[in-house]
Amino acid sequence: MASLRRSSTTGTAGNGRLQPRLSRLTMVALTFAILNTWIALAGSIGLVLPSGGSVAFLYGFIFCVLCNLALAASLGELAAIWPTAGGQYHFVYALCTDKWKKSMSFWVGWTNIAGWLTLVTTEGFFCAQFIQAAAVIASNGTYQIKQWATYLIFLAVLTFTTGANIWGNRILGRWNDAALYWSVLSVIVISIVLLATSDKNDAHFVFADFQNETNWPDGLAWILGLLQSALSLIGFDAALHMTEEMPSPAIDAPRAILYAVGVGGVTGVVFVLVILFCITDPETVLGTATKMPITELIFRATGNRAAATILTLALAICFVNGTNGCVTSTSRLLYAMARDKGVVYHDFFAHITPGLDVPVRTIMLTFVFNALFGLLYLGPSVAFGAYISSCTIFLNVSYVFPIVALLIRGRGVLKEWQSKQTPFALGKSGWVLNWVAAIFVIVTSVFFTFPPTLPASSTNMNYVTAVIGIFLILIGTYWILYGKTFEGPKFDLIMGHQYADENAPVASKEGSSTGPDEKAKQSE
Repeated sequence: MASLRRSSTTGTAGNGRLQPRLSRLTMVALTFAILNTWIALAGSIGLVLPSGGSVAFLYGFIFCVLCNLALAASLGELAAIWPTAGGQYHFVYALCTDKWKKSMSFWVGWTNIAGWLTLVTTEGFFCAQFIQAAAVIASNGTYQIKQWATYLIFLAVLTFTTGANIWGNRILGRWNDAALYWSVLSVIVISIVLLATSDKNDAHFVFADFQNETNWPDGLAWILGLLQSALSLIGFDAALHMTEEMPSPAIDAPRAILYAVGVGGVTGVVFVLVILFCITDPETVLGTATKMPITELIFRATGNRAAATILTLALAICFVNGTNGCVTSTSRLLYAMARDKGVVYHDFFAHITPGLDVPVRTIMLTFVFNALFGLLYLGPSVAFGAYISSCTIFLNVSYVFPIVALLIRGRGVLKEWQSKQTPFALGKSGWVLNWVAAIFVIVTSVFFTFPPTLPASSTNMNYVTAVIGIFLILIGTYWILYGKTFEGPKFDLIMGHQYADENAPVASKEGSSTGPDEKAKQSE
């Protein structure tokens, strides 16, 4: 059973250490800043409405919220036992048998890393696109959006948030608290403005209108429309990767991810209703020169360029905060994988800079990766679109793997680590929540590889499978060549205590983690 309170994570000679300075509110704030649920939904109007209309937009989102709550609760239960920065891949290591724990943990870890790296890109480009949209509105249409300009704005946002993560760690908690207040205030203000100034649709359009322009069967079209709702709820595992900087991670991490999904669900439902009531001219709003329908919707409602510009920049700030949180979470996950010797030059990257108390090297690795892969935006739109879309699949797959491992092994295995003092346990409801989460992720992940419309062509084909294929080849090659160096987590060192049972790791003389088969060998 993990200690409920933690001192700073143990450092080594020449290394700094992660400081436990992040409260539960801060973790809810950081996670919600990454989700930016209500804004992500606003940016997906043009993709959801043709694939199910209002029915898909409203009820599809509510369905996703409920399933993600089951997903968050399932992961939260595991985080209450193993509150470490590795999150999902550490859960898999703990739950799998000796034969599979290293390989499965490695693959889940890199799937999670791939999702977070692409999510940094997604958040950063959302910010850049909102800034570009504000420029179009402010200039009365004389400013023309250019791809290279959008990339440079993205690079500026990425640089700023990278610097903030390196030198602003001491104010990280207050920054994220402010980000939560800013986002909630923004959704309230923009909702009031739209409801007060816009013409309105009738209730039938909002609650019962169904349209299918995809040529897929209606049921499948509705499922495909879930992709955008799923994307708006992606990233709640940020709290899991920050547990080593939380004073009471076993208590706070499970609640933080549930609260973040809950806040995202409430603000998302409210804003979806506002959008559906106010979008009286969908063709004009979706065909806007700003490339951001919510900006055009605000301008059409208010008729005021200054107001539309200011509110659009408020949305951009939300994504600056989101990018900042993504860089933070990604760097901690990469640091955890390097500490477990699962990356090249692992000794170099498994380093906390003294004085700054952050993994500067993995923060810079995150910066370099995104600066390079962001260049995809300058190429064909289908390539960049596939790259961005892959983050939903990568992250969801990383969420479901430990749940599937738990279902295969049987929930009874958790009794070895849980007690009456365990701060978060699902009890009898665990089976239902685990199965709901697993089925949701597996089914939607398969359908999200389908092209959005028929007939499929080179311009509308869903190339996310190509991204996944490249990922499998690269990580598979790394595993074949260097997989033997991966050790997996040393739970006793990370969490400051030892634990042991027939399937859990214990510290060996060298400090590596060993399971029951290895223990048997040592005893011979």
